[in-house]
Amino acid sequence: MISFQFDRSQPISWLTMGLVALLLAVQLWLTLRNETITGQRKTVRLVLNGLLWLVVLGYVLQPTWTVTASTRHALLAGEDVPDNFRQKIGDSLHIREVLTRQTFKPERYDSVTLVGQDFSPELLSRLSRQVIRWIPYTAPDQVQTINWKGIVQKGEMQQVTGNIQSSKKQRIKLMYGGRTLDSLDIPKGAASFTLQFPVFTLGRTETELVLDNTPLDTIRFFARPLKPLAFQFVLGTPDFESRALADWLGKNGHSVQVTSTLSKDITNKLTINRTSAKPDVIVTDPSNAGSAVVKRAVADGKSVLFINLTSPEADFRLINQALGSRWQAKKVSNEPLVPVGSGLNALPYTFVTNAAQTIVPGYPVGVQRTTGTIGVSLLGETFPLKLSGDSMAYNRVWNAVLARLQPATINSVDLDAPVFARFREAIRVNNLPTRPSAVRLGSDTVALTYSAINPLSADGYFRVSQAGWLPIGDSLATYAEGSGLPTLAKSRMVNAYALAHANDQTNRVVADRVTETRLPGWAWLLLFVVCLTSLWVEPKLG
Repeated sequence: MISFQFDRSQPISWLTMGLVALLLAVQLWLTLRNETITGQRKTVRLVLNGLLWLVVLGYVLQPTWTVTASTRHALLAGEDVPDNFRQKIGDSLHIREVLTRQTFKPERYDSVTLVGQDFSPELLSRLSRQVIRWIPYTAPDQVQTINWKGIVQKGEMQQVTGNIQSSKKQRIKLMYGGRTLDSLDIPKGAASFTLQFPVFTLGRTETELVLDNTPLDTIRFFARPLKPLAFQFVLGTPDFESRALADWLGKNGHSVQVTSTLSKDITNKLTINRTSAKPDVIVTDPSNAGSAVVKRAVADGKSVLFINLTSPEADFRLINQALGSRWQAKKVSNEPLVPVGSGLNALPYTFVTNAAQTIVPGYPVGVQRTTGTIGVSLLGETFPLKLSGDSMAYNRVWNAVLARLQPATINSVDLDAPVFARFREAIRVNNLPTRPSAVRLGSDTVALTYSAINPLSADGYFRVSQAGWLPIGDSLATYAEGSGLPTLAKSRMVNAYALAHANDQTNRVVADRVTETRLPGWAWLLLFVVCLTSLWVEPKLG
């Protein structure tokens, strides 16, 4: 459709059109009254003058028309993406225009596929009008994603999970002071990994993630001291396993009371680190599941751990009848014991899956939560680990088990790591009896929003400007990553942008672009030159 720039309400428009009409009249009058040229020459001259007049009329009216242009899609690759991967993605998506940051002009495209992570916030901000799709890229043998706990208790299991693109089959491990804490063989290609270890340090702690012999990242977290707990052992007869465990708990600062029934009227008691507090955890065997001490502990919301099982199917029935739990066992071998680790054996049974229970990672120990917390261990004797000098393995086993039985910590703080400087991060606090309105983080305060379901739990959000250790309150800290993990930081930034952008694109359909077009100035000049030149040349040809 063609439209013209002619404003009927303006007198100047009518005056201009009058002058154009007068120009046509003058052209016709001058040509027709010329008696010196033949009729054929007059016809040619009339046509040329008519063309000149049409050009003048068009220039005055400035005709415009709409043009429908097809949508244009581009693939924009970051500087971290190699040429072969860039071209491979372009070919698979059938995108001919594969651009870099230097050659990209956002206004020319309706939709953009981003490949890689190396994009600046300034560039991303220029893509607000385009439909965005993101394809991440990570170089081989580099971490793609990684997570761990930013704040843990001593004795708690620290777990590091992530994804990596491995160039070959190789070993990934966590190391501390030259000692391997946990390791895992990963296959060639895309692989996920989970590494864990019981926290044995206090305060600011750094471990190293290593692929074969190449350091990948530094895992920084804060280990808070474990509040001493009160343990009570309720046993039928003394045994080496429970005595070794009680001794280990006492050496780790917990108070322990061991009660053994030697005969009907004879009871033996042993106390380590005496305390007047009620027991937080009862350690017993299935034969005592119906005792008043065990039942009262579960009714009061305390934890009970059953050890020294001999026949899980029969033992589970005793525990379930006494405490209302739902333990079930399935036999997996006819051997009396099956290996579950170096120097560690267990009964040949496994737990039947139950929605109310969790399994301690790496060990045949389950935990169910009823009114209280009920744990059951299918492990055989663990004290031989201590006797053989492998105290680290012994510590790992019981730290992992007891971490699941600990009562809720007062004023606990949870942070998902890594925390990045200049990014919005979340902090969660639980079991806050005083309900503070904010928590101090570095030199700033973070406002807390309390949960409508749990009035003792709150969330807050913060953003730090610099990397390094930041104090939280008076006794905790967290580490903000700066340049140490540039690929992960950029990946989080692009992913956050793509997710936010997707909300605006949910119902958005990229339609063909309709643009209004007119002749440019150079085209009008060319038309004038051609017409005037024709009128000047025509008399000379006669």
